[in-house]
Amino acid sequence: MTPREPNLNRERIILLCILVLAPFLLTPWVHGDGIGSVAMLRSAVVDRDLDLADEFDYLTTHIEADAGGLPGALLDKSDHTPGLDPLAHDPSPDPVTGRVPFFSTIGPPIVWAPAYAAAHAAISLGRALGADFRNDGYGGLYYLAIALTSLACGIAGLILAFRLALVFAPAREAMWATLSIALASPLLYYLYLAPSYCHSITTLTSGGFFLYWWKSRGATDSGVWFKWGLLAGLLFIVRWNDAVLAVPLFASEIIKYVRPSAPTRHERSAERLALCLVSAFVGFLLVASVQIAVWQYFHGRPLVRYPLSAIGFWWEGLWGTFISSRHGLFVWTPITVLAVIGLFRLVGRNKELGYVSIATLVLLAASNCTIFDWWGGASFGMRRLISSTPILVLGLAVFLDDTRLALARRRRNGPGEIPARALPWHARLVAPVVCLAFSIWNVLLLAQYGLGMISHVDPVSFGTIASNQPEVVERIIRILKDLIP
Repeated sequence: MTPREPNLNRERIILLCILVLAPFLLTPWVHGDGIGSVAMLRSAVVDRDLDLADEFDYLTTHIEADAGGLPGALLDKSDHTPGLDPLAHDPSPDPVTGRVPFFSTIGPPIVWAPAYAAAHAAISLGRALGADFRNDGYGGLYYLAIALTSLACGIAGLILAFRLALVFAPAREAMWATLSIALASPLLYYLYLAPSYCHSITTLTSGGFFLYWWKSRGATDSGVWFKWGLLAGLLFIVRWNDAVLAVPLFASEIIKYVRPSAPTRHERSAERLALCLVSAFVGFLLVASVQIAVWQYFHGRPLVRYPLSAIGFWWEGLWGTFISSRHGLFVWTPITVLAVIGLFRLVGRNKELGYVSIATLVLLAASNCTIFDWWGGASFGMRRLISSTPILVLGLAVFLDDTRLALARRRRNGPGEIPARALPWHARLVAPVVCLAFSIWNVLLLAQYGLGMISHVDPVSFGTIASNQPEVVERIIRILKDLIP
C-alpha cells in the first residue's frame, strides 16, 4: 500500500458521507440570491437573450411551487414563508441602460450551464418524441441539474480543503475536521437546501486557490504568478468579495520576494518582481473581465454590485460578523471557535500559513462590512464566510491534532508524534465526538430555521437557540409521525 492510498480512503469517506445525505436533504430549489443567477442562466440558455424581466416575474412567484425534495414537501409544515428582497428580486430598470439589473455574479451561471443545457436538450428531445415534458427552463430536471452541479462543486472543494489540512495535521484529524465544517457550519444548508446560491461553488474556488498557492509558493516564475491571477479571477466572478482572499497570499509572496533567503537572492530582482506582478494582474483581469463586461452591459458601468446607496462601510459589522446574535459566526456556528483557536495554534507550526489564514479571515469579514446588510439578510448563519471553508478546516484539523496530542502526552508522559493505535481511547474519540456533537447541534438549528421557530432576519441569541433545541426535536418527531403511515 502506497502512502497516498490511506488519504484516498479518507477522501472516499468524505465523499460517501456527503452523498449519503443527498437523497434526504438535496433540494432542487431556487430562492433568495439564487433567483438572479438562475434568471441569467435561463434567459441565456432557453430564451437566448439577456432580457431578465420575464425570469424575475416567474421566479419570484414560484418559490414554493417549484421547490423539490423532502424539504420542499415540508414547506407547508413551516411557520416561515420565503421572503423577497425588493432590491434584488424586483429590480427596477437601470437608469443608465434601461435594462433589468443583474446584481449577481456571472460565475455560478457559467458553472451550471453545461448540466442545465444538457437537461434542456434532453427534455426538448423528449417533447419531440411525444413525451409530456415541460421545457420552459423552470423546475424539475432543470433545477436538479443546478443542485447536482453545486453539490459536486461543494464536494470537490471539501476534498481540496482536506488536502490542505493534510499539510499540518494527520489524515484522521483532517478528515474529521472536513466533515465537521461540512455538517456543523452554514455550508450544510447551502450544499443541500440552497444550491442556487454561489456558496457551494466558493468552496471549490477558494480551496483550489489556497492549495495551488501552497504547493507553488515562493515561485519566481511569472507563469506561476499568472496562474495565481487566473485563480483569483475565478474567486471574483463566483463571488466578488472573495477577491480579498488573494490579498494576504500576494502580500506574503511580495515580502518573500523583497526579503528572500541568501541562497535564492541572486534569482530575484525588481524587474522580475514587476514581471510577476504584471503577469498576476493580467491573469486576474483575463477572467474578471467577463464579470466586468456583464456589469457594463446591464448597468453601463464596469464596477457595479449593488446600487451605490447600499455600498459603504458599516463598522458594527466588524465584530458583528463574529459575535452578533444576528447570524454571527461564533453564535450560530460555535464549532468555528475551535477552528479559529486552531489557526492561532497553526502559527506555531508555520508562521506564513498561520498568519495568511488569519489575515484572510479578517479581510473577508471586513469585506462583508462593505454591504449594508452585513448579517447576510435572511441567511442561515454567516454565509458570506463560507468561502473561508479551507481555512476553517485547516484550523479545526490543527485544533483536533493538538487536543489529541495533549491527551496522549498526559497519558504517556512524553512528547512526539503518537500513532493512532497507540492513543488512549479518550484521545481517539475527540475528533468524532466533536464532529457528531456540533453536527447534531447544527442540524437542529437548521430545523429551527426551516420550521420558522427563529427569525431569519432579526437577532437570535445563543440562549434562544439552545432553549429551542429540545422543542425542535419534539416537533421533528411529530412531523415524521404524520408522514409515516
